[in-house]
Amino acid sequence: MTAANGAVAAAGRRPRKSPVRAIVIRRSDFRESSRIVTCLTREHGRVVGLAKGAHRPDSPFLGRVDFLNEIVATFSADRGGLRLVERAELVRERRALREPTRYLAASHLAHLCDLAMPAERPDAEVFDLLVGGLNLIELCPAAAIGRVVLGLELRLLATLGALPDLDHCAVCDAPLGDSAFRQADSPALVCRRHAEPPRHGIAAAALELLRTLHGTTGRHWPDVAAAAPARLAAALPAAWLAAATEQRLPLRGLLFERVT
Repeated sequence: MTAANGAVAAAGRRPRKSPVRAIVIRRSDFRESSRIVTCLTREHGRVVGLAKGAHRPDSPFLGRVDFLNEIVATFSADRGGLRLVERAELVRERRALREPTRYLAASHLAHLCDLAMPAERPDAEVFDLLVGGLNLIELCPAAAIGRVVLGLELRLLATLGALPDLDHCAVCDAPLGDSAFRQADSPALVCRRHAEPPRHGIAAAALELLRTLHGTTGRHWPDVAAAAPARLAAALPAAWLAAATEQRLPLRGLLFERVT
C-alpha cells in the first residue's frame, strides 16, 4: 500500500463531521466546566471527545452526555489531540438503569463492549449487542437480570470467536450430554474420558441453562425457564471472558451476588 493510499484508508476510518449514533460509556470532568466523553459508535468504534462547557447551566450538553445515554453526536476532526463534541442530541435516557442491580448489569455490559471495540475501529455487532442489551436490562423483570446478562455474555463471546462448543468434547467431538468437564488451563469443555485429573465437573443444570440461553433469541431470555440460578451458571462465562479479554471484570462479581 502506498503512503497516499494508506492516508486515504486511515481517513476513511476517522469520524467525519456528520452525526453518528453513540452510547456514552464513560465520562470524566475536565477543568472546571468541561467533560471528556467516551462513546461507542456503530460507524467509528470508540470515540473520545471533549464536551466544552458541559457543566454550565446553559450548556447544550447538559443532561445529554450522561452515562449510558443514547445520543446522536457530531465530533470534530482529529487534529492530533482530543476531538470536540460539537453537537449532541438526546435519543434515549434510560432512567430505569438507575436502579442498583440494573445499573451494575448495564455498567458491566458497557465495560465488556468497550474492551471488545478498539478505538476508532467499528464493530457493528458489538455496538448492536450493547444497544439491544441495554434495552433488555432496562425493561426485563428484575428476576431475569442474571439470565439476560449471561445471555449477553455468551453472545459477545460468540461474536469474538471465544465461545467454546457447549455440546461436544473439544478433543474427540463426542456429544457431552449432561456430563461435561473443564480443564484448568483451557476454556474448552471435554468429556469424562479426556478430562485430566483433578476433574472439574460442570453442574448439569448450569450447562443446560447456558445451552438454552445460547440457543434462544435475546428477546426471549427473560422468559427462559431457569434450569439453575444464574449465579450457579456464572463461573463458566467468567472464565471464558477472562481468557478472551485478559482483563479483570470487577463489576461482575458484585452483580452476581445480587441476582438469583
